[in-house]
Amino acid sequence: MRWLQLYLRSRRVPVALTTATALAALAWALSLAYTDATTINARTASLVIMLAVVAAGSTLSGTDDALDRTAAVNWPLRRAGHLLLAAATITALLTLSTVTDARYEPFALVLRNITGLLGLTALGAALFGAALSWISPLTWTLVAVLPLMDPSTDLRMQVAGWLIQPAGTTAATVCAATLAVTGLLAYSLRGCPLRPASETGPDR
Repeated sequence: MRWLQLYLRSRRVPVALTTATALAALAWALSLAYTDATTINARTASLVIMLAVVAAGSTLSGTDDALDRTAAVNWPLRRAGHLLLAAATITALLTLSTVTDARYEPFALVLRNITGLLGLTALGAALFGAALSWISPLTWTLVAVLPLMDPSTDLRMQVAGWLIQPAGTTAATVCAATLAVTGLLAYSLRGCPLRPASETGPDR
């Protein structure tokens, strides 16, 4: 199992997991302390999910991109597994709140937003690299949680604000699924673009 430990460390997974856990716990604690609601609202949940996904995005490349491309392993399968495990981990973290008085619910909305934002992050990683993969999920989430964005019957608003639409909204579900599948395929098949040598350090 040493290869797994080395892989996780090279991808900064322990740091990302600690960060995601701390953010989810902080939002849960604040909601429990300052609101009477038993369900954490969609805007707050979306912000927490986005921050957790951004933390996971930092794990989508290692310290040596060239080594990743030349190593004799099935990288598409490993990348897909990495994304699926990231989605499962974030989902599990938020699902733990269901045994408390402040919950990330409904589950369908939480799962939709996790898969959609993680797919968007993976797509950003495949196009621009893991270091810039946070830009797309951050931008879309900040737009979606603006006060002028509300659950709507207008298709354009449902797509633009898919993160805060009620669970079961067709346009929001389709948007999230499209981002999830596109990101999964792009990242699994392409990986992250090679960084300049100046960013990865001198050759040894």
